[in-house]
Amino acid sequence: MASQTDPDALVDERDLSSSIGFVHEQRAKIVVAALQRRHFNAQYVRTRAEALAAILAHIPAGATVFRADSVTLDQLEVIPALRRRNTNEVKWPQEKDGNGKNLYGDYEENKALYAKLQREVFSADVYLTGANAVTLDGKIMSTDGGGNRVAAMIFGPSKVVIVMGVNKIVKDLDAAFDRIRNFCAPVNVKRHFDMHKRPWYGEIPCATTGICTDCDHPRRICNYTGILEGALPRFKDRINVILVGEAMGM
Repeated sequence: MASQTDPDALVDERDLSSSIGFVHEQRAKIVVAALQRRHFNAQYVRTRAEALAAILAHIPAGATVFRADSVTLDQLEVIPALRRRNTNEVKWPQEKDGNGKNLYGDYEENKALYAKLQREVFSADVYLTGANAVTLDGKIMSTDGGGNRVAAMIFGPSKVVIVMGVNKIVKDLDAAFDRIRNFCAPVNVKRHFDMHKRPWYGEIPCATTGICTDCDHPRRICNYTGILEGALPRFKDRINVILVGEAMGM
């Protein structure tokens, strides 16, 4: 008989993925049901592979596709998949090269070009994006620096596909706001500073403190917040949410 001090007699609790996955899935089901009550199309998928397949299923051949700046979409490798499929015109105004430089050039030096691209988003057949948070009662919150993402989510493109990991689920709008200001924003600022080589992001207070101070820095990225609470009947098929049973994005 194994003794009480025998390591082989102890329960191995080093891997809690099954228990955590169970909780995530139950919460996700609550959120999906709430989103559907608010007249959004919503579905839960367990894995990233299933999420990519679900996204592609929303995009018919010949549709014009725009995508937002989204780490979640990067992780799913949506653009490479669409380009391999080669049945859609795909535009990504924020696309960058391996050094983090914008393919369309610097924002400040090419304002007219970026303005044109961002206006074209509103006439897209499909708009792909992530979001910063979703509440248990089905409200989606996102915050932008320039407002181009939240604007297109709210109005314009014929179809919007929002992809989120289960880590984006929060209790309520207060928790969503806190998550955005004290987690998403500092991480995003550091991402731009570290990976996109833009030194001015290092001047934003949360880049050094990791905590929001509700700053008035001219480069602050928390200028426009959008909350999606529901859809009118004529728009009931416009917003489609894919909730992924993995932590994704930030």
